[in-house]
Amino acid sequence: MRAQRPDPENNRSFSRSLLITMILLVVVLVTIMTIYDYFSLKNSIDSEFSSLQNQTEDTISAALRLDDSATTVLDDQLNRQMKDGFEVLFTEYNLSGENPEHMNLTSVQAALGTGYDIYIINESGVIVYTTYPAEQGVDFRSIPYFYAYLTKVRESEGFFPDRVVREIPDGRFMKYAYEPTPDHQYFMDLGYSPPDFNTTNLRLDDRDNIARFVSFNPFIDQYQVFDTMGHSTADDSLPDNITESYIRQAIASRSTIETNDAANQTQTRYLFVDLNNPQYGSDMSRVVMLTYDTGRVQAALNHLVLVHLLFGACALGIGCALAFILSRRMTRPIEKIARDADIIASGDFEHRIGTTDAREFVILEKSINTMVDSLKSATTRLNDEEIFHRDLINQMPVGIFLKKTDTGTYTFWNRASEEIFERPAKDMIGKTDAEIFPPAVAAQIKKEDTDALASRVEIKYKKVTSKTRGERVIHMIIVPIFDSKRSVRYMLGIAEDVSDEAVTLKRDLIFSITRSDILDQLAIIMTYLERAQLKTTHEAMQMFFDKTIGSVESIKNQIAYERALQNPGIIAPKWQSVNQAFAEALQMLPEHTAEISAGVGNIEVFADPLLPRIFFSLFSLSFRHGGPALTSIRLTARRDNGSLILMYEDNGMGIPAGEKERIFEFGYSHDDMVSLFLIRELLGFTGIAIAETGEPGEGIRFEIIIPKGRFREES
Repeated sequence: MRAQRPDPENNRSFSRSLLITMILLVVVLVTIMTIYDYFSLKNSIDSEFSSLQNQTEDTISAALRLDDSATTVLDDQLNRQMKDGFEVLFTEYNLSGENPEHMNLTSVQAALGTGYDIYIINESGVIVYTTYPAEQGVDFRSIPYFYAYLTKVRESEGFFPDRVVREIPDGRFMKYAYEPTPDHQYFMDLGYSPPDFNTTNLRLDDRDNIARFVSFNPFIDQYQVFDTMGHSTADDSLPDNITESYIRQAIASRSTIETNDAANQTQTRYLFVDLNNPQYGSDMSRVVMLTYDTGRVQAALNHLVLVHLLFGACALGIGCALAFILSRRMTRPIEKIARDADIIASGDFEHRIGTTDAREFVILEKSINTMVDSLKSATTRLNDEEIFHRDLINQMPVGIFLKKTDTGTYTFWNRASEEIFERPAKDMIGKTDAEIFPPAVAAQIKKEDTDALASRVEIKYKKVTSKTRGERVIHMIIVPIFDSKRSVRYMLGIAEDVSDEAVTLKRDLIFSITRSDILDQLAIIMTYLERAQLKTTHEAMQMFFDKTIGSVESIKNQIAYERALQNPGIIAPKWQSVNQAFAEALQMLPEHTAEISAGVGNIEVFADPLLPRIFFSLFSLSFRHGGPALTSIRLTARRDNGSLILMYEDNGMGIPAGEKERIFEFGYSHDDMVSLFLIRELLGFTGIAIAETGEPGEGIRFEIIIPKGRFREES
């Protein structure tokens, strides 16, 4: 039974509701724009205030640093003179029996010349003897950082110059330097202030420059500069207690301190300018107190706000009038479109929006009808594509599976994965590795996922045991899948059974190497037989026949070794003794005169069973390419960053520089060298690498790099 629609007469007028809504919208928009303008203006004024503030403070800091640099130059010029003065002072110290009490400081002062003062300071940091009575008994322990510096000087050796400083309270400029006594009980302090010294330093004074920079900022009411003792650099006076406490905070933290006085609409910044040089004892840093009048900023902002409020009121009135006109024109066709849309929303995609007389709404009607058609088509297409993609992945010949990283549960397991791992999808979906596999296997899978996350991809060969096909070699690729926030969402696995390819590669190696070596040995036998036919005596012929025995034995050994490897077990790597594999390769060689040795110790490697054949192939390359110079072949081992490196070397002709990588290419053939492509592939199955690193003309050197975990000491 269809529900009755409410009587339209009992509902509120849509046009009135629309009008109220539009008026409210206009009010909201005007309010938002006004507020936005207010904050934009405030940010603009604050930005201008902050920019001018930063510019002023940066300029003041630069002026102080420039003045400090100029004073440093003056300091450096006086260091030599001060050092010479200490020679005179210590001469008197030695004459007094190294007892400061017996020193004639007045005569030393006269010898040094005008402007010098002498101070002798004991280990407690107290001036015990001086030519300047006003400072007799001064205790530097009241200045902890300076006392620590003086203690360091007393306990050290040599000459320690200090900065030019302004004395308190007389305001004179003094250059100081220090040097400890040999017994480190005292240290000497020379002060120097020649007649023109004050004039020179006052020229470098920064007060006029700072006053000029401050005048450029209309927001600054007053300023004052203080040294690290808290004294004004203008008149050596101390500020009031509150100001002094802020100055002490700035000096202690060696940073700028800011305070605000809302009642007086001021902001005071204690700008700390770090001029300390660890080379000197005196800290020449400055604290510049800058008082800003924030009331001027607020007055300018209030004026601009008033102007914008007037514009906002005008905009509000115009907006309300336009809202009334528009609401009247928009309400007529809305009801019909709403009824048709209600029918479509109930699921009837075949229904269409009816036509109206308003041109604007005709476009809306067509758009809604087009949207409904597109929605119906998209829904159908989405369902079809989802089915297609799932069937496509299911039909792929490689195993594909997907696992969520947050829960560790499998969410997808295609048919090829079921065949490779012999586990149906129903036993995998929704379960974790710990629920499916034994603890050791689950731990190994977790490690593989961790390695894939660290390197963005994990590629490896994995051996699994099939219930129906025995041991198989699986080529695995594990890749992390990220979401839009670059967080790992899934682990994607791709698996392919490459057991048949592994067997084919190894058999190709056996056949190609064995065929080539047997042909070489047959050529040697034919040569010896032809030369034997040319001999006339039985003894001479027998000598060549005996030489063919070694080649026949080599052919016999190679055929026997090949026959032993013609079974499915050759695909499984195993732990092998390097010495034993090297010896087995040596047994397959024909008679030779080269000295062959192995010095690798009792080492086992986890490698392909064809390891002896790999060594034999290297032997063959040495004898083919080594030439008459070949007399020695050796195998040694060394360790490097956790890996084991086996070095196969001979003293033959070596490999040309341009051929070092090419000899590992598939199908390579050049003069008396053959491709080592299959050897590199076989070693690569267990993560072992091989490279030729010898010098041309000095012999072959192959480095076989075995990673950590693939070698061990024989028990």
